[in-house]
Amino acid sequence: MSGLIITPRRLSGTTANWTMGALLHSALSTETNIIANWLDELRRRPSPASVTPTTEGQSLERRVFDALADAKVSTSKVAMHLERDLRDRLFRQLDSLHETDQWEEDDEPLNHASFQTFLKAILTIRPARRPGLGLSHTGNLIAAWTTARDRLTIEFLPNDRVSWVLARYDDTDEPARFAGQTNVSELVEGLAPHRPDHWFSHASKSHEPSQ
Repeated sequence: MSGLIITPRRLSGTTANWTMGALLHSALSTETNIIANWLDELRRRPSPASVTPTTEGQSLERRVFDALADAKVSTSKVAMHLERDLRDRLFRQLDSLHETDQWEEDDEPLNHASFQTFLKAILTIRPARRPGLGLSHTGNLIAAWTTARDRLTIEFLPNDRVSWVLARYDDTDEPARFAGQTNVSELVEGLAPHRPDHWFSHASKSHEPSQ
């Protein structure tokens, strides 16, 4: 590039742009042109922050496909921390939950923010027993563990929040019921007074849905 002098011309309209572009393109090296084209392409793309994702107008089939794809991509990012049988079962459960034959008209597919909270919770509590899964009307993922008649249900909300409800039977037909809402990081502490191993451990007699 040393000794190269480019004298711009005063030209008008499209001809000016094309002529200047041709002069520059012929003067620059192949590598420099590749970099220039790459930078130009980046400038033409909308920035990620300026793109607002929307599902408005999308078919249910498309939204279901996207929800499942997003969930499986997120799972793959933490796959090294999950046992293979857990991942396989999770994918089967998610596929089953998104069979839309029995859905109501305004039911929503899996909320991705809810699923991310679920993954963080599973990696935090690491239950030995796998939960049954369900979807709320708004697409939040719900996990349930059952031991005899005792039941623990956790709804995974966006922004790392969880809402839980449990019922435990003693010697009566009326269960003791407890509920709470907390951050994922405090879930174990919140459940501690209720002996969560009663649901999470294989030591207790359990009933789990087969999927």
